[in-house]
Amino acid sequence: MKEVKEKKKINKKNKKKVDDKYLYRTVTKITISEFKKFQKFYLNKFKSSLLPKIIMALLAITAIILNLIKGNLDIVLLVCAFIVVYPILLSITLNRQIVKMYNSNKRINELDEIITFYDNYLESKSSHNYCKILYDDLYKVCETKTNFYIFVSDNQAFIIIKNMLEDVDLFREFIKNKTLYRKYR
Repeated sequence: MKEVKEKKKINKKNKKKVDDKYLYRTVTKITISEFKKFQKFYLNKFKSSLLPKIIMALLAITAIILNLIKGNLDIVLLVCAFIVVYPILLSITLNRQIVKMYNSNKRINELDEIITFYDNYLESKSSHNYCKILYDDLYKVCETKTNFYIFVSDNQAFIIIKNMLEDVDLFREFIKNKTLYRKYR
């Protein structure tokens, strides 16, 4: 494992120095781009059910087939246009909502968050907050091509950018052993 860094604390009872050795430390700048990646991951993996999409596809196919049989080419073209335009409008609307959400929360705009991993807990520090969380208290950890998302609840997560880690493979093994871990492609 990589060289272990030390953090010195003073034990108030005994006035002795106590060493907390951290294993990993990373800085995440929460940009609009990183915020969008997280929101899209969250919405696609956890909140959008496949069933409504299947039902809409079946209804569209049924409408096309029935109207082709009846010779209503205008309706067929209208349904085909809907199939093309609807996902585009949905994507534009989603992007606008994400940007609005990001801009409305001044606590995360371009925030530098330092996340330090110790043997039994992680620590997060920024200009707006500080927290210490035991690994057992984490909700789950998800990995994508570019990031790790360390969820503290169903809808809140620390963003760990892989490019900011010295050794992604070692970190992956470390976090797998400490938490409930899932990989997404």
